[in-house]
Amino acid sequence: MAKDYYKTLGVARNATKEEIKKKYRELAHKHHPDKGGDEARFKEVNEAYQVLSDERKRNQYDQYGHVFDGSGGGAGAGQGGFEWPGGFRVDFGQEGGAGSGDFDFTDVFDDFLGGFGGGGRAKARSKRGKDIQIELEIKFEESILGGKKEFSFARLGRCGRCEGSGGEPNTKIKECPTCRGQGSVQKTQRTILGSFTQVATCQECHGSGKRPESLCSHCRGRGVEEITENLEVVIPRGINNGEILKITGKGEASLYGGTPGDLYIKLRVLPHPVFRRQGDDIIMHLPLKLSQAILGDMVDVETLDGAIQLKIPEGTQSGDILKVRGKGAFSSSGYGRGALLIEIKVEIPKKAGREIKDIAHKLKSEGF
Repeated sequence: MAKDYYKTLGVARNATKEEIKKKYRELAHKHHPDKGGDEARFKEVNEAYQVLSDERKRNQYDQYGHVFDGSGGGAGAGQGGFEWPGGFRVDFGQEGGAGSGDFDFTDVFDDFLGGFGGGGRAKARSKRGKDIQIELEIKFEESILGGKKEFSFARLGRCGRCEGSGGEPNTKIKECPTCRGQGSVQKTQRTILGSFTQVATCQECHGSGKRPESLCSHCRGRGVEEITENLEVVIPRGINNGEILKITGKGEASLYGGTPGDLYIKLRVLPHPVFRRQGDDIIMHLPLKLSQAILGDMVDVETLDGAIQLKIPEGTQSGDILKVRGKGAFSSSGYGRGALLIEIKVEIPKKAGREIKDIAHKLKSEGF
């Protein structure tokens, strides 16, 4: 009787690859012999996944009810081995019984191989330090006109004594005796699935293949120390609140040598008592006396670029907006500059003398 691989994995016949992989991982964890599971059931699950995870084999199985593997054997037959990126190799003998060499263990073994040599697939050790993100407050006018800003922050920097080498000054650097200069070591573990060989970063030299004869007394061979960095950053004109500046190489220094990370500066623009930004325009309010609004006037207005004279037309209304081109924010695209939008607010006196009231009565009688 033909095996029902979909039933074995407990998935629908139209299940996606992701659904099949997810179900396989769940069952593999449950039935793995090293975790006290049923070995026979574990092999059935492996066999089903080997077919359903392979598009060609799955098509054959859906059409004919079995798979032609080109060697006359079933889906689980065959010997051999394979190696995937990261230095992990699986060799199958007769006792392995896990399937042919084209079975993809890359993802599904990530979790339950945690006990083999310290963590499944060997991963290349990063030679780069961590990135740092800080927040920097700037004035509203600095965000519009640009400028320079000095600040301090703490980070891991190169050790001042050994300059990042990890060794005492003038000490000799020799080949690592553990890995013999290779920077990595190989470990082999025999399991029910076969022999697993893992290539891992050498913990003695941390992947460099070299070791100083005498470790630095200040950083104890790490090559880094806590420092306070003083920097001056250029604030581009027209920058917006929340934008981020990147300074390459000013993040954390890498342990035991390597490239430092980057510094990311998130800018927070402080509010201004007079101006506020709207896109590339700047908005402000200008109070006017009633007489100025009725008769018109020339008034001095302070802008971020200095004082200007503004013409107030006759009959200006409260709420009117006067536009001064080229006095707004510099465009984020780098081309041109927005406008200064001046919103008029006509001030009505709260207390008026007799003369003012007489004038107001006369204006009222004339329909004003």
